Amino acid sequence: MKNFIIKFIISRKKFLHCKNSKQFFRKFMKQKYFKEIFAIFFVTTFFIFLIINLPACDSKEKIIKIGNQAVFTGDDKFYGQDQTISLKLAASELSPVKIGGFEYKIEIINKDDEGNAEKAFLVAQEFTEERVTAVIGSVFNGTTKVSIPVYSDSNIPIISPSAQGEDIAIGFNNFYRMIINNSQKIENIEKFIYENIKPTKLVLIDDNTEYGVKLIDHLIEIFKSKNVEFYKRYSVEYDDKEYATLAENLLIDEPDYVFFCGDYTSLSSLITKARQININCGFITEELCMNDNILSTTDKSYLEGLIAIVSAPPELARYSENKKTIEFYRKYNDYLDKIEDEQIKSELVKNGVNNGPGPFAPYSYDALYVLIESMKKANSILYEDFSDFLKKTSFDGVTGHIEFNSNGDRLNPLSTVFLIKNGDWVRYNQ
Repeated sequence: MKNFIIKFIISRKKFLHCKNSKQFFRKFMKQKYFKEIFAIFFVTTFFIFLIINLPACDSKEKIIKIGNQAVFTGDDKFYGQDQTISLKLAASELSPVKIGGFEYKIEIINKDDEGNAEKAFLVAQEFTEERVTAVIGSVFNGTTKVSIPVYSDSNIPIISPSAQGEDIAIGFNNFYRMIINNSQKIENIEKFIYENIKPTKLVLIDDNTEYGVKLIDHLIEIFKSKNVEFYKRYSVEYDDKEYATLAENLLIDEPDYVFFCGDYTSLSSLITKARQININCGFITEELCMNDNILSTTDKSYLEGLIAIVSAPPELARYSENKKTIEFYRKYNDYLDKIEDEQIKSELVKNGVNNGPGPFAPYSYDALYVLIESMKKANSILYEDFSDFLKKTSFDGVTGHIEFNSNGDRLNPLSTVFLIKNGDWVRYNQ
């Protein structure tokens, strides 16, 4: 190195005293140490470039984009606003999150599908073009159903906190559902009736509405699949005289239990007419009739012992003492009070009163936690990497213990049972 420096200095002196600079450069470049000088210059320049530019590359913020597909306009905009608050609350708790050695900020991107299938299809295309990591939504069965194939083509998972149709994702493996589906809800009704009540002569009644007819039809299918017998079925649209006749038929049938699917006013009328002619059978219903207003429609003694099976899990249903649920409600309300978005506040806070989260808010909140948890386990934000971890989710959230079956539905979701005792709704066996 010392010899190299001496040679370089001598060459420099020669250059300064040389009259023909071109001739000098030709001789200089032929000397072996020219390559050494050039190499040192190149390496030094390269390292200076890295030192200057690498910090700038590292400082670029890394973001996980989560699509929030919901309805933000029209009569149902409450659901979209409610879902947004829940997701932003969860994001504020989770972000920044460390995945694969990097810290990521979670960004919630809202898009309004207007509760319309055609618009939902377009929204799904927009989200795929924006390369979101995952989508939470949509609110309704129809809007969710048309969106799933679009996201599937781009390998994007979609998690619904509210759509309950059991057939909306047949043939797709990118769909997950946080809430109990319609079929599971009816399966839980059948399970409670025949494992807890064990009736010997069960009569099924619906109010001849689409909802009531479909529920009883499905219940009968489950009965047949399990070789469970029931005595008789009635499908009668509500009418005072018709229900008086229906009560007289029950007097002849002598059932020990009646399962009724319809609204609470129809059920109250039937129970009243049955009690007035000394029919003392038990009555079982589902969530449409789990309503405080039924208590003021007739003599409370007639309603004593009425059982209602609702689809909400014990963690979320009335009288819940679950600590995570109570804490979620508190945090949701605190977050809503602090936000500056007046459009959201105007929808969720009525007459200065914050009524708290809606029925699907906890499912939205848990959905983001489940997503991020699977990414953390995979050390990646790419669905191809974290999909297996998402499918194998085992997470205790606000909505209870969360696992998915092969269809992306909740595994063994629970329902909650209530009955009227001493003139008020209480938890069954309370």
